[in-house]
Amino acid sequence: MKQKRRSRNSLVDHVAQDLRETILARKLQPGEFLPSQKDLAAQYDVGLSTVHEAIQVLTALGLVESHPGKGTWVRQDATSTLLHPTAVKARLGELNARQLFEARSVIEVGLSKFAAQRATDQDVQRIRAAMQAMEAAQDNDAFVEADIEFHLAVAQAGHNGLLEQFYHVARELLSEVAIELIALPTVKEASMPLQAAVAKAIEQHNVPKAEKAALAHMKYIEELLDQYE
Repeated sequence: MKQKRRSRNSLVDHVAQDLRETILARKLQPGEFLPSQKDLAAQYDVGLSTVHEAIQVLTALGLVESHPGKGTWVRQDATSTLLHPTAVKARLGELNARQLFEARSVIEVGLSKFAAQRATDQDVQRIRAAMQAMEAAQDNDAFVEADIEFHLAVAQAGHNGLLEQFYHVARELLSEVAIELIALPTVKEASMPLQAAVAKAIEQHNVPKAEKAALAHMKYIEELLDQYE
């Protein structure tokens, strides 16, 4: 199946995001050189200017350094520049579930809209696979794992690395509450159609529909949170 043709800005975002994830997963170690820009252009099937801009994005994020004639390498402090839930909590102090939910809601709706605009065939397949895993889940643990994968797939499909980082932080800080909410009676059955609507809107690249579906899902979580509190 052919991937949806990307705009130039989307191509830059895609290359930068993929390289960022490679660094975060430590497939490229601190101090290790990235492939040459010519090799990266061939790897991603993009122009040299696209790779150059993606490298500039990573440099601005503090993940890599470059030097003409020498190449581009991963900074020694690369992973420490990324947002981390523990560091956020230490700076902001105790955050209540309502504040965390509000932050997650704003980010998740935004990422769902971007996903509807930018999702590739591969992104859509990952979202579908997560939905199928939720449908097949036999217990709460399996459902929670599939649910997390669904939301991460939507976040990645938005192809905005900074928003994705914010989403990871907000979700991690709210994770304990989210697990307890999922364990409530009928939650799995009620949430599945809401998430399926988000997935369908993204697959159709229907931005207004994706926003509406994501808002409906967040509204349902808010209602659960009212019960939880």
